[in-house]
Amino acid sequence: MGSDPRGAWPPDADEGPRHDVALEPFRITRVPVTNEQYRLFVEATGRPAPSSWPGGSMPAGEKDVPVTYVTWHDASAFCAWAGGRLPTEAEWEAAASGGDGRLWPWGDLPPDTTRAVFGRGIGSPSPAGRLPAGASPSGALDLAGNVWEWVSSAYRPYPYDPVDGREDAAGRDPRVVRGGSYLHGPDAIRCAARHPLLAAAADHYVGFRVAAAAGQGSSALDWVTVPGGTFAMGRDPSPFCGEALADECPAHTLELDAFELSLTPVTNAQYAHFVGETGHRPPAHWDGGELQLPDADHPVTWVDCHDASAFCAWAGARLPTEAEWERAARGDNARLYPWGMTEPDERHATFGRGAKRGSTTSAGGCRAGASPYGLLDMAGNVWEWVASAYRPYPYDPGDGREGVSSPEQRVLRGGSYASPPQHLRCAARSRSYPGRRAPHIGFRLARPT
Repeated sequence: MGSDPRGAWPPDADEGPRHDVALEPFRITRVPVTNEQYRLFVEATGRPAPSSWPGGSMPAGEKDVPVTYVTWHDASAFCAWAGGRLPTEAEWEAAASGGDGRLWPWGDLPPDTTRAVFGRGIGSPSPAGRLPAGASPSGALDLAGNVWEWVSSAYRPYPYDPVDGREDAAGRDPRVVRGGSYLHGPDAIRCAARHPLLAAAADHYVGFRVAAAAGQGSSALDWVTVPGGTFAMGRDPSPFCGEALADECPAHTLELDAFELSLTPVTNAQYAHFVGETGHRPPAHWDGGELQLPDADHPVTWVDCHDASAFCAWAGARLPTEAEWERAARGDNARLYPWGMTEPDERHATFGRGAKRGSTTSAGGCRAGASPYGLLDMAGNVWEWVASAYRPYPYDPGDGREGVSSPEQRVLRGGSYASPPQHLRCAARSRSYPGRRAPHIGFRLARPT
């Protein structure tokens, strides 16, 4: 933790000396808390809205922008409501740097506009999570720039010591903000940069994110909007890059309304909240029915279609239809894979590892494999249950394949860690009876916008 003088980016004196800090595993939200998330908190608790909201209402068109004009006390209250807490200063830096001394979350290359929102002068924050090239080793986004982030820790000299009083919530010391903002230059958005603010401060470039102990915290999901419109579903045999199977034909055009999908497949940690609250049967691979922490951020598996549907109902959502899944994977063009026409490698997807020795990886870890809408793991890692019965094309939502209650086979999409490359194509279909539970099958959620 901290930084020693190096090269062209000398640290401030309060960043030294560099020192080792031992941490327990923890969770941290992928992006800062957004206006939309804070709106739900305000409505549920009656806490005053940020002063930047006209008449107390969230500004139009800014639901995905990080919330600002929140004090340290406001941020702490939100975190408690969400079942978490503010990260400590040490946790924040661990999430940003991975502990290897890198200058910025992505490494030592100087920041540019593909990695961070910074150096804008007078302005405002941008929507959260739009720069995947700026991801930290933990996969978190926006840890450099956009908005400064409150942490729980009081601003005190290093070395960091969690028991010296700096983590006392009742203390009167200034609190630390981390990460810099859209106003700041490259130096202020480094992983080690620190700044003190009074806990009562509320400013237009200060927000926060939520942390929790491993396996704890809110089960809330990141949602991605897929716009409505027309798209081509399925494939004709030729001309075609790769092999089209008979059940992918004929290619046909569909019109869909806008909808939302969860950013990644549902994880073990998210499923654990469902099991804890409902008493639903835990997955078979959880030792003694308990979640294993090293796999908490992996997609949940060993769940059948009924388990997946029960989770969706509990979360106020549903499984996507087959048409929605393919639309979200390929967008409105004829791409071969979610990321385009390039053949897959380990940057794009977890695949080709074989069923005997392979296993899942952290959900959303292959960011180069994002779909046109930013969805992750649409190819590889786990096959995903969808709501649709497996029936021939052309797809027709009114022919009974949706809302089916019979035990006929359901569609699986996306391929898994054990799959060959051809199963990762946007058009590839598989199927299983709804009672199947296996180590390479999971699911994600859908809901209307």
